[in-house]
Amino acid sequence: MPQQDYVKTAKPAPRSRKKQPPKKKLPVPLLAAVLLLLIGFGYFLWHISHRPGAAEMAMEQQAAAEKAKLTKEQAAAELPPKPVKEPYTYIEDLKNKEIKVQAEELVQKAPATMYCGTFKSLEEAQALKAKIAFEGVAAELKESDGRYRVTVGPYASKRMAQTDKNKLERNKVANCWIP
Repeated sequence: MPQQDYVKTAKPAPRSRKKQPPKKKLPVPLLAAVLLLLIGFGYFLWHISHRPGAAEMAMEQQAAAEKAKLTKEQAAAELPPKPVKEPYTYIEDLKNKEIKVQAEELVQKAPATMYCGTFKSLEEAQALKAKIAFEGVAAELKESDGRYRVTVGPYASKRMAQTDKNKLERNKVANCWIP
């Protein structure tokens, strides 16, 4: 079988382009209607300006405008009489005003204590206390009803207790809580 050369094959015929839409015709009736309206409006304006008595009315209106302008100038030239006494007393009241403020005192919060665990055996409680001590936090053991509670604190503020709690949680020593 002979080898075919696909490179020299004929190119397909180009597609025909879309047909151009026909050009729109000018709307002659619409243009005629607009032209008639403009001519009618022009005639209306001409008729108003040329009716009998229009010149006299314009002169009367101009004279009335001049009279109004003169009365306004005369009124502006005259000043009202100066008041004898200040009618407002709030300025003196503000100078002598005394303000009383009642401030509530903040209640001092109790010191915060952090609890790290409760155990039945003393050995488990001491082991947790030692782990906490290795992190640089001083812990205490309290015994009540045969149970041993590991506590840290008291702290002056809850924020300081939260700082030590986060330190212990980051190092995965203890899961403490602050009531």
